Amino acid sequence: MALNKYMHPRNKYKNNPPDFATLAKKYPDFAQYVTYNKSETRGFINFKEPEAMRCLTCTLLKEDFGLEVEIPNDRLIPTLPLRLNYIHWIEDLLEGMGDVMKAAGDSGKVTGIDIGAGACCIYPLLGCTLNSWNFLATEVDPTSFTYAVNNVSRNNKQDNITVKHVQRDEGLLKVLEEDETRYDFCMCNPPFYANDLEAQGLMPDRGSERPLPSSISTASEAERVACGGEVGHVGRIILESLQLQQRIGFYTSMLGKKSSLKPLKEMLKEKGIENFACTEFCQGRTMRWGIVWTFHENFTLPTSPLQKKKSKPPITTVVPEKYLQHLMKHAAQTGGMQNTRVQLVSNAIKQLLGELQVPFQESAPPSPDHRVSLTLTPTENTWIHNRKRRRQKSREAREGQKQVEQPLLLQFDTEEQKEPMAEQSTPNTEEEKMEHDGSHVGEGGTPVKGNDADSKKMETTEGAANGATSPGKRGASEVSASEELLFKACLSISMIDKGIVMEMAWLEGKDKDGMNQLVCYIKSQFTKV
Repeated sequence: MALNKYMHPRNKYKNNPPDFATLAKKYPDFAQYVTYNKSETRGFINFKEPEAMRCLTCTLLKEDFGLEVEIPNDRLIPTLPLRLNYIHWIEDLLEGMGDVMKAAGDSGKVTGIDIGAGACCIYPLLGCTLNSWNFLATEVDPTSFTYAVNNVSRNNKQDNITVKHVQRDEGLLKVLEEDETRYDFCMCNPPFYANDLEAQGLMPDRGSERPLPSSISTASEAERVACGGEVGHVGRIILESLQLQQRIGFYTSMLGKKSSLKPLKEMLKEKGIENFACTEFCQGRTMRWGIVWTFHENFTLPTSPLQKKKSKPPITTVVPEKYLQHLMKHAAQTGGMQNTRVQLVSNAIKQLLGELQVPFQESAPPSPDHRVSLTLTPTENTWIHNRKRRRQKSREAREGQKQVEQPLLLQFDTEEQKEPMAEQSTPNTEEEKMEHDGSHVGEGGTPVKGNDADSKKMETTEGAANGATSPGKRGASEVSASEELLFKACLSISMIDKGIVMEMAWLEGKDKDGMNQLVCYIKSQFTKV
């Protein structure tokens, strides 16, 4: 139930999950699927049993909404809390569009389109029952169409809901070509998969860390598979919306895979549709995603509340005092004592970024408290390869050391001769840890040639100390448009009570792991003194 706290706040099941034991006493048909704990005070059902799931949905619709429905054995069984999340999101969008609708001459009666109503026709029935909305519901599958019509009639909603049978290749343009009605919204729960192999789980569509579904799917082929999957299905709606424009107030769809969001958002941008937003629908262990776009420029679409909650604070690292003392000793030897401790650390980090060929730019002039902020815009992951190369050198050195007979160690007479051997015999624990913590996954970029980060890390140049960009590289604003940005992050160094602190804050991009790896790399340099 980890995701229930993120259910829509108006969802009746958010803080009031169904009581199976109580429902079993009231509905004998449901009681046969309920088992109990030892005290028989709490009921359970098997979510992998289709008949139990079908009966649960029908029972909840009857108990909580007064709706009688029939769902065939071989068609999709809708989960009610998840569908309610979608309906409540539409309510929120309509509330925000209120003034826009009036300006467009809307009559005040909300009318929507449900693309692919399914056998239950659940969205039109809920929308009509809760909000008195009118619906045009389309359905491709003949069996689902028949059941949908019967479910609408069974609940006396035929004056509010029209169910229309359409062909697979008939989109919104075909459906509305002889219809002059102006619709407030359209909604869609498209087939997730592009082919039967993907639908049967024979092709990977989830990460290895993601748990298996807790419930069974009884969806028909038409409900599971569409040409191009859900991206192709919603993509066709986007193309049709370019012609329909404000004929429909806003266009929405539910998505089953988070990976579908990126290509759809890119398509919207490519088509010049800038007013769009995304959200999440949460229930139990299940998460779905919603996408909405509109051609009303004066309407601001709401931001997902879950995205706000999921925003993470910067990664904070306290710079070790030993490293500070090392920098101060080096500054005393090179005449850099006029710099503050913050400036010493920032100069060393700038030098390191230059060696890694990470483009950066001073975000703003140093603040009165001497805080330094850098905007990083790498286009390739160079720090992974740098670390791997040094690890390899360290291994080779250790292997070479093992081949030296122990008595030879006694032949070294000076501290200068002993120091390299001592250095080789002590592995870098931070880097060895990083080798096994998974941070190496997804490495990319090319190795930095002709550059020994260990020998140069304390060298400072006038450009690194005083300039705004990394040595030999372009600034953040100069990254070529043809180069793909790994990420954009703000690295800041400031003084607090604990000492000098380095913070790395994510701004945008595609590779959060890469940013985390860079933080680990910089931290590892703090220990090499």
